[in-house]
Amino acid sequence: MSLLRNRQYALLFSGQLISMLGNSLFMLALPWYVYLSTGSKADLAIVGFAQSLPGATALFAGVFVDRWNKRKTLIGSDAIRLVLALAVGIVALFGWPFPLIVMLVLLLQFAGVCFGPAEAVLIPMVVGEEQVAAAMGLNQSGSATAQLAGQVGGGALLTALGAPLLFLLDGASFLVSVLSLLFIRASEPPRRQTSTSFFAEWKEGLALVVRSKLIILLTVAALVTNFATAAFDIALTAWVRGPLHGTAFWLGIIGGAFFVGVIGGGALLGMVTKRVSLRVTLMVGLVVAGVCIGSVGAFADAYWTMGILLVCGVSIGILNGSLGAMLVTVIPQQVRGRVFGLLGALSTIATPLGMAVFGGLMIYIPLAALFAVMGSLSLLSGLSFLLPVKDDLANLSSMGQDTSVS
Repeated sequence: MSLLRNRQYALLFSGQLISMLGNSLFMLALPWYVYLSTGSKADLAIVGFAQSLPGATALFAGVFVDRWNKRKTLIGSDAIRLVLALAVGIVALFGWPFPLIVMLVLLLQFAGVCFGPAEAVLIPMVVGEEQVAAAMGLNQSGSATAQLAGQVGGGALLTALGAPLLFLLDGASFLVSVLSLLFIRASEPPRRQTSTSFFAEWKEGLALVVRSKLIILLTVAALVTNFATAAFDIALTAWVRGPLHGTAFWLGIIGGAFFVGVIGGGALLGMVTKRVSLRVTLMVGLVVAGVCIGSVGAFADAYWTMGILLVCGVSIGILNGSLGAMLVTVIPQQVRGRVFGLLGALSTIATPLGMAVFGGLMIYIPLAALFAVMGSLSLLSGLSFLLPVKDDLANLSSMGQDTSVS
């Protein structure tokens, strides 16, 4: 691929591929370790809540991303996560108290809050604006491939090596990411010298977001979906371990089916975006995902679960890829950090609440019923795109110029 001939992008892509693989191993091993060592659905919900809570702080992280050097932000974030991931591994290896795991997981997620917005802003600086869509598509496919490998291979590794060693491998993957970032040379524009307050700059990004009715609709739909599916991963762990009587290997295989779907959705992305509007793509993607999630518990069968998650992955792959490429294209560079941080935080701010609500419900109602409720809410969020809201994403570029501070 021509993109990978770009040395700077190749370094960024390869480093993040390894990091995502390590993160996938961690995300698979953590709920399994907690459920296996405590046998408590309540503890599963607690650690899931700890993972989701820091996402809300991204509401303000984007201002720092716009102010700071993007490459150094990524290096600092991954260096801190390296230490914390290794600490989680050591705590699990020695069987130290569960609350210590929760605290370290919480700090680990806090350390990564600025990473996503900073990477999204750095990519156009590395590849050029004309190749942004292709880079976003390749990033999504690479991420899904790494997560697929982490899920499928992680199930076998989890069975053979145990969760603590997988946590240590995640720490090693952050080291690879840091080393790759050290060799990247990106041409970042001079950071503007301004006396504008932090809050004023934050309001500048918010002004861009709220002036687009379609962005507001997208955010509300994402809020509902993320609230509904916040506890899906931990519920899936309990589903495989409980009704399916599966092993860690089967958990990896079943989770891997989702990422096979995401890869397939990414491959179909170009064809779909040429023929279908963004609005219809988002609506259909959310509706299909909702139906799939709601159907997981219809049959206590591993192959049924794999098939359902495969279809769900295809819809999510198309949905996320088309939305990500569009936003990078239409949002002005000088406010991207704030806007990406805001959109990410606004869409995930309901995740801790969803984790608390559905994590609590998981203790008292059958898992099949829990999946049905999750899926129904996701389906409704997709149907919200039938509302008569104007498609005004194309106006964001001019809006950004209007709201920028000189």
